Amino acid sequence: MQLLGVDCDRCMREPTAEQLRSLYRLCHLLTNVMFHPIHIVRLDERTLNLFILAGQSEEIELEIQPDGSIEP
Repeated sequence: MQLLGVDCDRCMREPTAEQLRSLYRLCHLLTNVMFHPIHIVRLDERTLNLFILAGQSEEIELEIQPDGSIEP
């Protein structure tokens, strides 16, 4: 896939299956149970953790480790 002239398949890392399962559960909890908006979800390529920024005032910061564990 090309985006702005860059081959994204070569430069983009992907989350693990465990991270995706945790992300799905966390997104459900944040949006459907706690009614908080999610502002950012991104993969930190240095740590390989998924970073989530959520909350009405962006006050919730969470990271999902490659093994699927969630860290505040």
